[in-house]
Amino acid sequence: MSWFGKIMGGSVGFMLGGPIGALVGASLGHALIDDKTRSGLAESGRLTGQEQRQAVFFTATFAMLGKMAKADGRVCENEIGVVRSFMHDKLRLDGPSQQFAISVFNESKDNSTSFEEYARQFGQVFQQEPQLRMMFYEMLFTMALADGVLHPAEEQILRAAPQLLGLHGDVFNTVKRQFVSDLSHHYAMLGLENDADMGEVKKAYRKLVSEYHPDKVISKGLPEDFIKFAEEKFREINEAYETIKKTKN
Repeated sequence: MSWFGKIMGGSVGFMLGGPIGALVGASLGHALIDDKTRSGLAESGRLTGQEQRQAVFFTATFAMLGKMAKADGRVCENEIGVVRSFMHDKLRLDGPSQQFAISVFNESKDNSTSFEEYARQFGQVFQQEPQLRMMFYEMLFTMALADGVLHPAEEQILRAAPQLLGLHGDVFNTVKRQFVSDLSHHYAMLGLENDADMGEVKKAYRKLVSEYHPDKVISKGLPEDFIKFAEEKFREINEAYETIKKTKN
């Protein structure tokens, strides 16, 4: 992550502003990265517009996961496990990046900045990338249900988040169905109701495959972290389609 090296080097071009920019500064001060590693990562130069977007994506992701984890008053081991799995399996972060992510998570869960403030800035920066905003919303659900219970405070955040992120109104119920362990999960993955016919299934599948195809995502110049995440989403879309098709046949 080139943007990470630049902020480790004290880039004066880091001009994110807002609550996310403030969180980056606070998190760098608490990240447990030794001087030798910092020196090896440090780069000079101003952040490009693309690098600033990457920094927003990374920081806001772990900030909002921190807020969601603490929403019910405590952070449980299952929630910590979700964050670690996200870092290892979804984003495949290296050691220093993981340390910074953990610092962002810890800083955000205990600071006075609200979830709404982080979500609003995230939605504004990525207003042209609905796939990214939707996938992030799904990740919030994973965190909320990590302990097997949807706490009222967590549900309140999940119901408020779509408007802040610029998603359609009924997305809460659609995504919630993705966590049901039956065929409904696969229909929800395609954004459909359980009674959708095969024609609707094919139409939804083709649309989503086009949106999340790795080549399409790369061509948009989105953050590399999101590209890794999108690859997994692409796999889940194909799995949902094949499962429904087999059932209907």
